[in-house]
Amino acid sequence: MTGTSIDGIDISYLRTNGTNYVRIIKEKSYKFEKLYKDFLNKIIINKPKINIKKKEYFEKIEHKVNANYIKYLEKFINQNKINKRNIDFISISGQTVYHNPKEKLSIQLGNGKEIAKKLKIKTISNFRDKDIKLGGEGAPIGSYYHKYLINKIKQKVIIINLGGIANFSAIKTNKIISSDIGPANCLLDDLSNYFFKINFDKNGNLAKLGKINNFVINEFKKDKFFKLKFPKSLDRNYFNNYLRKLIKLNKFDALATANYMTYLGFKHLINKIKLNFDIIILTGGGRKNNFLLKILKSNINKKIFNIEEFNINGDLVEAQMFGYIGARSYKKLPISNKNTTGVKKTISGGVINYPL
Repeated sequence: MTGTSIDGIDISYLRTNGTNYVRIIKEKSYKFEKLYKDFLNKIIINKPKINIKKKEYFEKIEHKVNANYIKYLEKFINQNKINKRNIDFISISGQTVYHNPKEKLSIQLGNGKEIAKKLKIKTISNFRDKDIKLGGEGAPIGSYYHKYLINKIKQKVIIINLGGIANFSAIKTNKIISSDIGPANCLLDDLSNYFFKINFDKNGNLAKLGKINNFVINEFKKDKFFKLKFPKSLDRNYFNNYLRKLIKLNKFDALATANYMTYLGFKHLINKIKLNFDIIILTGGGRKNNFLLKILKSNINKKIFNIEEFNINGDLVEAQMFGYIGARSYKKLPISNKNTTGVKKTISGGVINYPL
């Protein structure tokens, strides 16, 4: 899994039936080198405006992303002394570089065919394509793994993943529902890089020195995203118009304000979807942001926990997720429905690429 935060690659080696059984064998996160991270950010920023040209543009660059996937997969396999013959398949999310379901376009770099050919292992990829073609948002695409976790936890919970974009999953009337809800690390990381030349604001230590700017917050509350019906999804750079406003503020105020914007996504979810829940469980890198946690706990009258408190590794949940939905794809089981992505009917998805 490589997420919208563009900070690294998470790899989980697991055994699963894609329904009620998951056993983690080995897993590890690898941080991207700065040059590669800068490369990804640059190609995303400089993409063409016309859709046909977007596809051609990203296809020309994809070989470098493939090489990066292959490098880390081989490293993980060698470090853990895994016999390739014991791997049934590799399941990859792809690096999301553009997402706009209204244009029926979501581009994840990482060619399953090339990876399968190089590693000589079946590779499942392109999980979003079928969903988008049938009118869905194409994201969030891992909701059925969250359903598995919720059933395992056996409590009334909302799982909220704080990656580049925040998304949620919950059970309502015995059905899984999910959606993106707003910004999380995308604005915070971009501001940290802009003002301080660092990848992220560790523990929210810089943000806590600032004050929330009500002018930007009032503009943000009016954003058309919050008027759309659930489920809905976001491109990582959707909120860049606010980034331009934030960089004009005092640097600490900018970070404090961006954290409060993440909270407003939570508030929007809780106000718009009437859910019967007792606790919120956080996953993703944003769960380590103590300043954000303080804002959430001060404004939401529910218990909030990091997923580690349920003996689950919050750094690697998303990687586990793609192993799980890869198994579901392989067995033609559903990976999305009208309540998770808005797709017209419950469907499976993904493409199986065989080594030549």
